[in-house]
Parts: sequence; structure tokens; C-alpha cells
Amino acid sequence: MTSASTAVVLSIGEELLDGRVQDLNASFLATQLQRLGLRVIGVRTIGDQPGEMQTVLSELDGRVDVIVSSGGLGPTADDRVRSEVADFLQQPLDEIDGALDELQSIYQRVRPGQNAPSFFLDQGRIPRGCEELANPAGTAWGFLARLPKSSCYVAHPGPPRECQTVWKQAAKSQLITALGSVSELAYGLFHTASIPESGVEEKVRDLLRLGGNPRMGITARGKQVTLSVLARGEGDLSAEQVLQRMAKTLEQRLHPWLWGRDEETLQGVIVEELLHRKQCLAIAESCTGGRLAGAITSVPGSSQVFQYGWVCYANRAKADELGVSLELTEGIGGPGAVSAEVALAMASGARKQANADWGIGITGIAGPGGGTEAKPVGTVWIGLSGPSTELATLRHQWTRAGRQGVQQGSVRDALEILRRTLLQLPALPNQAHKVG
Repeated sequence: MTSASTAVVLSIGEELLDGRVQDLNASFLATQLQRLGLRVIGVRTIGDQPGEMQTVLSELDGRVDVIVSSGGLGPTADDRVRSEVADFLQQPLDEIDGALDELQSIYQRVRPGQNAPSFFLDQGRIPRGCEELANPAGTAWGFLARLPKSSCYVAHPGPPRECQTVWKQAAKSQLITALGSVSELAYGLFHTASIPESGVEEKVRDLLRLGGNPRMGITARGKQVTLSVLARGEGDLSAEQVLQRMAKTLEQRLHPWLWGRDEETLQGVIVEELLHRKQCLAIAESCTGGRLAGAITSVPGSSQVFQYGWVCYANRAKADELGVSLELTEGIGGPGAVSAEVALAMASGARKQANADWGIGITGIAGPGGGTEAKPVGTVWIGLSGPSTELATLRHQWTRAGRQGVQQGSVRDALEILRRTLLQLPALPNQAHKVG
């Protein structure tokens, strides 16, 4: 393979064209191909109409080195990829050794005593001369083919989990073998929280210069800004060494906002730190409706650090479950349910009820209604109660993101407040400390 090797990513399915299903595979496959040193020159979405796949292969074969697709390998009538490729290659479909028996067994677990129909068993057939790509996450095998004009074609199943599994466990290594050699690049993601995209860009602007090594990009999603870094070897340094050199620079420039790398999540960082400390957390939520608890429990091993959580929307629930005084939430002259006092009372009440080391309380106005001039939609107070620590943080969420945006931003802020407190990092703006 030369340094100019090119690739095209194909996403297959009418459901993608009309927007019924979000395409999660294209970005994943494009990123993986770039890591192998290929230049992705196109990402295309095509439908399931008869002959459409053959038309696209005729157009691309010989023009690009690699064509990678996802979708069209299932058991339904519109899954035509294997038959279309077989016709394009002028080859019959052959059974993969042992595949049909496995599919028969899977089918009969769902429909005892019934034989699987031929269209279901077709998932275990590939065009003659192609290399099978096992799919331990699903029922449809992928395959790798060498096309008549020398392009290498790799077919993946459509469900994102299956697509990623086939790539990681089979397709990547077989594609490298088929290409003969690759200059695999090093790739890293660097995640920040509670700093806007413009703030991150300002700190790394000189590093984003066009054509540099590593190549860098910046993306924002909610309150998370991520830098992507793609490094190639340079002089005596390997690609991985170039990446690690940049990692040290980013750690210095983005402290204390940088919290993790690659597949790490902010909630995963929190759980890992609590596990290390042998401490536990309790959560009391109002406007976020359990989203914070959901984020924590999405992490494997979280049961060791999180055992109690409350969703207390009504003021009476806050009083009955957490001991929050109704004078605070409803009393004349009181601060009201959306206040520092109530957020702290929720946090400390959850901590006390669960006998936990840390308690978090969230109360706010997610919208679209319920706001006032004094407390507009997006006003959220987050309380944290812990060893020798009582603090509340006022966060004004970006209301144009809508109700879910306010909720998601509040969850991220709550996690970031806890992370900074655990690691003794500078507090977020608008934190009012009350040490107990």
C-alpha cells in the first residue's frame, strides 16, 4: 500500500436515506481507516434497490484502494449486499463452515421445533473466493473480497455494535493482510468539561495549524469539548511517541478542564476515583429526573460506589424522603425549591439517608415553562455534601438546547463538580463554599 492509498465508506439502507435511523457506522469506519493511514475521500449513503450496489461497485472499483460498507447483510428481503456482490463477481454463494448449523440453533431457540427459512440461513453464506468475517455479536457474517479491478471490498453488518465487533475482531487484521502493509497511525481523543469550544480553541490554536503532525480537530457536544489527535511517525519517533508527546502538551495547556482520554467517560472517571478511595455516593435529583443516577450506573462496577438514589420532583417528596424543610421550598420569604439551600439540603439528606461519603443534590428549571425573571428557565443549583465539604453551585444552562439539553448539561456539571472536589482542583465559577 502506498502513502496515497484511498478509501470510500458506504452506508447501506433506505432507513438511513429517509432519516428513520441515525448512521453511527460511517464515522466509526472512517476513523478506523484513517488510523491505518488510508485517506478517506468519500462517505456515501445508498439505498437497497436492486442493482444499486453493483452500480456503485462498478463506479469505485479500480478508482480507490479500499471500499468499506455497513448494512445490507441481514435476513430481510431488502438485504441484498451478499447476492449483489456475488453477481458482480460472477460467483455463487458458498456456505461458511459451521455457520448454517449455528444459525439453525439460534433460530430454534426463539422458535422451538421450527427449521430456519433459507433467507435466515443466507446470513451464513458469502460469495465464493471471499474471506469470511465472523460476527460474534450477531447473526450476519461479514466478508472481504478482492474486486476485478483490484479494489479491496469489506462488508460489515449494519447494527453499530455488530459493525464495530466485526471490524475489531476480524476485518481490521484481514484488511491489513490484504493490503500487504500499512503505516498505522496513532489516534487519541482528549476530553474536557465546563469550558466552551472557543476557550479550548484559544489554548491550542497554534497546535491546530493545517498540515501539522499530529493532525488535530476539535468538536463540541453539550458541555464536552473533545480534541482528536492523529499522529504519524516522525524521524526517530514512532506514531505513538508523537501522540504521547502531544498528550503531555495538552495536559499542561488544558489543566484543570481535561478529564479523560479515548473511550473514557466522565462518570467512569468518577467511579474509578471513588473505587480507589473506597467511598460511596448517594444522589438526589429533581429537574434531571434520574439522569445522573443513570450516568453513574452505566459504568461497570458502579454498584460498589452507588447504592442509593432518589428522584424527588415534588416538594413533599423532598421533605418526606430527604428531610428538606418545607419552609425552604414553600415558606413565605424562603429561598424556594430552586436554590442553593435546597440543593445542599437534598445533597446532605441523601448522604445521611444512605450513610454515604458523598451526596449530590440537583434542583432547577429545565423548561420550557416554569421560569421567572428572577429564576429563568435553565437555572440549576447543584449541591455537594462530603467529608468536610458543603458547597452549592449555580449553573445557568444554555436554554436553546431545550429541556434535554438543560438536563444533560446539569448532569455533566454535577459530575465535574464532584471530580474537581475529589481531586482538589480549582472550583467551577459560581461555586459558593460552606465548609462544615
